[in-house]
Amino acid sequence: MIPRIKSKLGRDPKTPLHWSHVRSHDKRLYICAELLTEQWVFSCVISDKKHPTVQKANGLPEKWNLYFYSTRLLLERISWYVRDNGGGMAHLTFEKRTNMDYDAMNSYLRRLYGWIPPTQVSWSHIDWKRFHILPKEKSRLLQAADQVCGAVSDALEYTRLGNNEPRYVLELKERFYRRNGNLFSYGLKFLHCKGSPLREYAAEYPWLKTI
Repeated sequence: MIPRIKSKLGRDPKTPLHWSHVRSHDKRLYICAELLTEQWVFSCVISDKKHPTVQKANGLPEKWNLYFYSTRLLLERISWYVRDNGGGMAHLTFEKRTNMDYDAMNSYLRRLYGWIPPTQVSWSHIDWKRFHILPKEKSRLLQAADQVCGAVSDALEYTRLGNNEPRYVLELKERFYRRNGNLFSYGLKFLHCKGSPLREYAAEYPWLKTI
């Protein structure tokens, strides 16, 4: 699917597909339509670094802690989905980032595994000891994930002129992970919100009521 998108958009097949590099509204809608041709289920963890909940949390604003904690929440949801949909094992791939300490990531996952009281990760459904690290251009799935994250970001982050664009995420809404109809604890998890983000953001983001 990613090679097909690059071909259709006239992109270099060896260059990674970045949502932020696709400026056209029409092209972004096309990418969303292509994402729907795959049998994928999406789960995103959303965090606001400037939110009081994050700023006041003990240690959370420190370097990498917010990223690691977001990873924990995402692993929980991936493991639940695998557990509840036939079992098996999820294999993890992280995008290679030049300033990321993956030894620290590995140590963090090991601490989570032995955490007392236990975390909510279903560890038997996550191959957390052997995660892969790849540059985006080496993984079509990483490039696909970039498109989904970009669609979510556009719905939440404002441009310098004060606009946001929810249409992309609404195009993808049926593919976000829901459990017993619950989206906001599974497919769109707002790290900094206690409970449903509708309580805090319904007025600012009316599209949340329709997703």
